[in-house]
Amino acid sequence: MKNSLKYFFLILVVVICSSCAEKEESDDAEPTTFLEGTWKKACSQSSSERYSEYIMVYKNTSRNYYANEYSDSACSTAYRTLRYTYTLAVGSEATMADGSTTATKVTLTSVGVYATAKADASVSESNNNSFCSATDWAKDVEKDITSKATEDTCLEMDDAMGTVYKDVLKIKGTDLWWGVGTSDKDSEGYYTVIEDSGYDKQ
Repeated sequence: MKNSLKYFFLILVVVICSSCAEKEESDDAEPTTFLEGTWKKACSQSSSERYSEYIMVYKNTSRNYYANEYSDSACSTAYRTLRYTYTLAVGSEATMADGSTTATKVTLTSVGVYATAKADASVSESNNNSFCSATDWAKDVEKDITSKATEDTCLEMDDAMGTVYKDVLKIKGTDLWWGVGTSDKDSEGYYTVIEDSGYDKQ
């Protein structure tokens, strides 16, 4: 009986490990894009009291955009993190208005927004001001604020979830270039001039 139980648990472990390996292989087999990886923008002042560091992580056909807020100019004392999620679709190459530069058409669709209070002061401020209509903020606990993002008590986002954004992207060395927001657009709604975004490949 003991031997039977031993073999049963051995087989169970093998089956579980096999399932995990298959899942990892499946994840790795998902389609990737030329943007795959982490892109970072240097610390800069974002308001009278805060400094921010911005990070974009492209994985398969999704993008996570992190706006990390800090209380100091060195971006070492974390205050709050906002995480925006998108689905990503890569299109065809496009020739820019100068006639010689090319970039890749990219479509992003907003999916969700999440916030994390990273300091006691952030927790207190968020709870006292009912940030995103919530008073149960806790340090280092991410909260889904997707349904509240456009409200006055939250981020006051202009666009609702599901909004589609069109852009043109190009990698030059370790620099990421993207469309100039004030430039003309082509017949499909993509920008026709690109500039250095300030994001560098990590």
